[in-house]
Amino acid sequence: MYTLALVFHPQGENQKRAGAASSKPKVAPAGKNMPKTVSHIWDEIARFSNLALAYQRTCRGQRFGAGAVAFNANLEENLFALESQLQQCTWGPSPFREFVIHEPKLRLVQAPAFCDRVVHQAVMHHTAPVFERRFIHDSYANRIGFGTHQASHRLRAFMRAASSKWVHPYAIKADIKSYFPSISHDLLMLRVRRLFTDPGVLWFFERVITGCGLVGKGLPIGSLTSQWLANLYLDALDHHAKENLGIRYYLRYMDDFIVVGQNKAWCRDTLHRLEDFTQSLQLALNPKTSIMPLSSGVDFVGYRHWTDHVLPRKRTVARARRSFRSMQRRYAAGQIDLDFIRARVASFTGYMRHCDGHRSTMAILGDFVLGKPAREGKDKL
Repeated sequence: MYTLALVFHPQGENQKRAGAASSKPKVAPAGKNMPKTVSHIWDEIARFSNLALAYQRTCRGQRFGAGAVAFNANLEENLFALESQLQQCTWGPSPFREFVIHEPKLRLVQAPAFCDRVVHQAVMHHTAPVFERRFIHDSYANRIGFGTHQASHRLRAFMRAASSKWVHPYAIKADIKSYFPSISHDLLMLRVRRLFTDPGVLWFFERVITGCGLVGKGLPIGSLTSQWLANLYLDALDHHAKENLGIRYYLRYMDDFIVVGQNKAWCRDTLHRLEDFTQSLQLALNPKTSIMPLSSGVDFVGYRHWTDHVLPRKRTVARARRSFRSMQRRYAAGQIDLDFIRARVASFTGYMRHCDGHRSTMAILGDFVLGKPAREGKDKL
């Protein structure tokens, strides 16, 4: 019998200290640092040297994938071809590789071809900073230095600040129904034109937006450009919330957003105002949008938050239990190896380290004992 031995260091105390450091949330002044439109960058984007760097970034973690291997077989020729297509504005997206994922919910992912991912990297390397200057501080998706864990810390800072100001604060937890399929191409291009006047950049984004096989609405889930464009589309909601409605405790991660307010009535009125604005973007809020007291906890970016602690989602823990039991059976049947298991264990413990999940982790991994595999030989962890 083989027992999976590992050391799990709970991060509850570290997380509390990190949260305490930001207990007084800072809100960026409204209306400042707004970008001017940018032009004359397409020549830099379409250069061979920029595409070569984009190729290197695209290869990270997938150098031996089929697409990367095929592209690398004629690397210089392929990069020169992309350079020519971009300079002459004849490039167009290749057919997507489509597949369905089931976690956390059923989604159709449309992954671009490897050569297109190189192009996306080349373009976003120069245009992403322009997007960044537009975003408010409390938009956390797809940005370097932000992300789910930073959003989690920020939410707890908001919750503590609100609890110190008000007796019974409440929170709005909302998200957009079918967000990516609902994005209007026309409205999105209007927002892109507010950032860029460069004809090459505008041509590229219009080609990406309208060339995905969707008519009038929708962006494919799975491409780098889609993530940035989707974040830009809801940037209008961010500025409306912060600047027009004056909501201090507002944060967003892609199409999920949280508002913390002084009481239930205030939250109900604010939700109606936000819903009206989302309708102007041709979007609709998910019917599961809710208003709850902070004392009951807020589920956001994969964790359940309170002012003094953070817990993993119950369904995530339950899914992990099923997954580890399945891996026990599959390992015993010789269907998976220890490298496969180690990767899943690292992913699970990495998730649990960012919350007060030590007991759940030990309970799940304590029962995770690997029997002798069906194949000959022995594996050691």
